[in-house]
Amino acid sequence: AAHADPKPTKDEVKSKVDKLYDEAEQATEAANGAKEKQGRLEKQIGQIQDQVARGQQELNTLRQGLGSLASAQYRSGGIDPSLALFLSSNPDDFLDKASSLDQLSATQAEALTKIQGKQRTLAQQRKEAQDKLKDLADTSKVLDDKKKEVQGKLGDAQKLLNSLTAQEKAALASDESRANRSTERPNLGKDVPAS
Repeated sequence: AAHADPKPTKDEVKSKVDKLYDEAEQATEAANGAKEKQGRLEKQIGQIQDQVARGQQELNTLRQGLGSLASAQYRSGGIDPSLALFLSSNPDDFLDKASSLDQLSATQAEALTKIQGKQRTLAQQRKEAQDKLKDLADTSKVLDDKKKEVQGKLGDAQKLLNSLTAQEKAALASDESRANRSTERPNLGKDVPAS
């Protein structure tokens, strides 16, 4: 034979409802904190993505400059410098060009170093953005969980209140109104106390 649970008393219902409302309030506060964190993360992600876009544009510009230098060297041919000096009709002109080529090579090496540094920076920024996106997804999940928890607690409280009879609900409401009146402070007026 099945036994029915005894119907809770008005005081038990009130204490359970109060407890559920307190838990719902705590869950709401946690949800608000998660929402604030979500906003901060979205802002940080936007800033990082802007930095990555600007960095990628700079990297592309560096690559184009390096590519044009490499193609110019390729077109000039890969003749050994000593042979080119020997075959040159004007050695002074050749030495000037060789000095310029040496400076171009140094410029190319510097450009390569910049490209490598920019690639490392972009990779780090992309990883940071991915980490923030993961954190954002986790925060969104926490926010959804807290919202569900709040709704569940409030639903449970409503079910408990619905289990009361009309007479018990009226008695509970009058008890709460008396409690609210007793916590109100009396108005003492705007008179300044005598010195």
